[in-house]
Parts: sequence; C-alpha cells; structure tokens
Amino acid sequence: MNLGHLLDQAIISFPDRVAVYDDSRSYTFAELGERVYRLGNWLLSQGLKPGDGIGSLQYNSIETIEIELAASKFGFSRTLLNARGTVAEHINALNAMHAKLLIYSDDFAAVVEEIKNSLSTLERCAAIGAATASTSEYERGLASSSVTAPTYEVTPEHTHSVYFTSGTTGKTKGIVLSQRNWMALVRNHLVDTYADARETDVVLHAAPMSHASGALIFAHLVRGAKQKVIHRFDADEVLDAFERDRVTTLWLAPTMVHMLIERMRLRRRDVSALRSMRYGGAPMAAQRVREAVECFGPVLCSGWGQWEAPQQCTFLSQAVIAEAVTSGNHARLASAGRSMTFGEVAIADDDGNLLPFDAEGEVVVAGDHLMVGYLDQPEETAALRFGRWQRTGDVGRLDKEGFLYLTDRKKDLIISGGSNIYPREVEEVLYAHAAVLEAIAIGIPDDRWGETVHALVVLRHSEIASTSTEDILEWCKRKLADYKRPRSVEFVTEFPKNAYGKILRKDIRARHWANAATHI
Repeated sequence: MNLGHLLDQAIISFPDRVAVYDDSRSYTFAELGERVYRLGNWLLSQGLKPGDGIGSLQYNSIETIEIELAASKFGFSRTLLNARGTVAEHINALNAMHAKLLIYSDDFAAVVEEIKNSLSTLERCAAIGAATASTSEYERGLASSSVTAPTYEVTPEHTHSVYFTSGTTGKTKGIVLSQRNWMALVRNHLVDTYADARETDVVLHAAPMSHASGALIFAHLVRGAKQKVIHRFDADEVLDAFERDRVTTLWLAPTMVHMLIERMRLRRRDVSALRSMRYGGAPMAAQRVREAVECFGPVLCSGWGQWEAPQQCTFLSQAVIAEAVTSGNHARLASAGRSMTFGEVAIADDDGNLLPFDAEGEVVVAGDHLMVGYLDQPEETAALRFGRWQRTGDVGRLDKEGFLYLTDRKKDLIISGGSNIYPREVEEVLYAHAAVLEAIAIGIPDDRWGETVHALVVLRHSEIASTSTEDILEWCKRKLADYKRPRSVEFVTEFPKNAYGKILRKDIRARHWANAATHI
C-alpha cells in the first residue's frame, strides 16, 4: 500500500464534497483528484521518472496540496521550500536533492530568475501564476494532460520527501522520508492526534504547509474533511475564519497562538466550532497554555517530535491539558505528553544505556516513522542510531506515568560555575510574569563563572512603561535557585524567528557572545 491509495479512497468515498478551498476557489474531492492525476501525468510528460526530485517554492496554496498528492501518487520525491528562506538555502536544498523541476508561484519569479542558473540538475521551472490565471504554465500543463493512473507501482520504499532542517542548531541537513514513513505518520495521526477526525471537520492551513501544517493533509483527506488554505498567517484572518468557516482543526506554532490570544483580548470572536488546536514546533510555557485554554476552551493539544521522526513522537491530548488546567496540576502542562501508540520513547545516557523513570538524559525514540536517514550523510545518520533507537539531541525525563518532560536541547545547556542550567526552566518562570509576552534565557560569557544566565524579554504592550529590569530580576530571585536566576535582563521589541515561528536562539546567542563585553 502507498499514499496514492489514500487519495483514491477519499475520491471514491466523498466525490461531491468540497475537499479544498480558499477565498476564490473550491474543488470537490472528484475535481481535486482529476487535477492531481493531470499534474502527475504532466510531470511524466516533462521527462520526470519515479524518484526524481521536485521542488515547490510558494506560500500556502491549493497547489501545495496538489503537488503533495501528485508526488505521493506518482512516486516523485518532493521538497516544499521554506518561503522565507534565503536564496542560498534554496540553491543548497534543490542541488542536494538533485531536483529536476521547480514549481513556483508568481511571488517568487524574481527569486527563481536569480537561482535557476545555480541549480546543477534542474531541467525546468514552471510558474503557477495567480489563482485565476488559466493561462499559467501550471494550468496549461494540467489542461493538456490525461487523468490516467500511473502504469507502475509506487512501493513503500520510494522516497516521498526531503525536509531540510531550519538550521537553528547547526549545519543544514536533508531528512529523507519514505512512503512507509509517511504511511506511519498518517496512521499515528488517525490513531492518536486526530483520532476523531470526521467528515464535518474544517481544517485551516494558516501556518506554513511546508512545515507541520502540511502533515495534516492526508489524515483529514481520508476522513472527508474540508481543508481551507490561507496564503500566509495573519491573526485577524485566522480569527475571521474561525467564525466564518466554522474551523474545527488547525496546527499553529506557539508564537501564533500568542498572537491570537492578544487579538482576542481586543475583540472576542466566536470560536465555538474549534475542536483541535494543535501547537508545536517549539515549547510553549505553561502559563501561555493556561491562557490559551481560557481563551479558546478545552481544544489545545500538543506533542513533540522532529522531522527525523515525523511528525510527532508524543501526544498531549485535549483532555489531559484541560484536566491539568482545571485541577491546577500546572506541572503537567510542561509535559510533551505520552508516547504515540505505535512508537517508543525512552531516556538514554551518552553510552546508549536506557535510564529508569525520572532519570534525566537524552530522549531516544523508536518506531517505523523514523527517517530513512540524512541525505548523502551516512555517518551523520549512523551517529544517531543504536539498535532500534534513534537519538534526538533533546534532554528530558520520563515520569512513572509515561509523560515526557523536555528539559532542553543538549546544545542550549548553560553551564555556570560547573552547574548545568536548562533555559526551559528559567523561561517557564519568566513567562509566568504578568508583563511578559515572550522570553528566552541564554548563557553569556563571564570571567568568573564561565557563563551566567541572561534573560531577553518581550513585554506586553500595556506593560512596557511600568516594568523594569529590577522587576524581572526580583521575580526570578523569588522563583529560582540562586545559581539558576538571570543576572541581567534585556528588553527587546521582538525576537528573530524562522518561518515556522521558532525563535532563532542560536543567532541571538551568537550575537551576545560576539559582543560579550557589553553584557558582562
């Protein structure tokens, strides 16, 4: 079985229901299926073969879904480029995966002109054009092609996609995922995260579909749900969609949830249709989780994972989060949840020995969702593997009930005077301060201690005039052990973030180490 079977099953089961739509177009499952088949056959007519690489460079669109489904059905390997990425990142990704064709939207015409002569294996670029442009190369290609099924078998071992790491923790790597990996991902969603997905659901793609939001496509396709596409995240547009489209399901980065909460403070919206607001991609402080539940109701769920083990390895359900908020068990809100049904999570030491409950070490995972490996980097892949387990680079512990608590990335550890300090613990305290909107803690150089804790804080707009450095330091002094508390505070208006809402901690830390004298 392959992913194409899931598409065909959905077309047969829900032919006349709306499958995808945006503010100007909508397609039924039958119409979407026809467009996907035409796209696949057009790609074959351009000389592509199963396994060949396709790049997509665009913001969220219906075409993103069509490319995903056509690549899955016809066995092409695709990468969805980060629309906010740099020219160099696009070139590196497309060359690394030996892409033969690049499909792009008009937004990126100038970028494509700039990069196409630097792409070593690229044979063709195809423009999508405006949503209503029937004369675009993409639409002409669909119109000229047939709706016949591929004459060859796409096996579970076929490469489905290559994801390129965001580069916040080191050298960018290509993560190779097979059809088998993605079938496991879809199964995990249907068994755990979206077990109650149904025909009446309306999924909103507001976060980048090149990241986690795109992973919702298949699980909801096979259940007959509608999927609405928003070009780029906009808090007011998302809240409008909650009311107008009766959205039930979406994935958001924590920073996006923060923005929605702030907008809801200004003007309440009808969010009564919501059933699942999945957040992830970065930790969310317990205080912010409580605020989100108060704002949107018992709809928040979460989990943890990496593209090396897509899309999640643990799940923290709506029921668990709501119970923790109601009961006051706020420590549970800091958990990443329990292992997925068809997966394993454990804690290991540096030698690969599994550790008992409540012991802290590196989080390791197992299951058939684990990546094939890093693209053309067998040694990097082998360094992560021991037996059936794969290292994650995250530090944490498992309690006796099986809940995972992530402490931090190994590389983010602050070592002050020989003591280990995990930024996550400091940040939870910072977020609990009523004036704080966003915060991170990093280590900065200190002649005596090696490193000391430095807090960077974005204040709520209403609190800027009344909150001082001394307020934040005193708050932390009351809440943290002496060696863990920040020695300095820096107020900023915003944090640099990647396209998926992750704060670029590495870049911030590098700036402070490069200019250390001004912060000691």
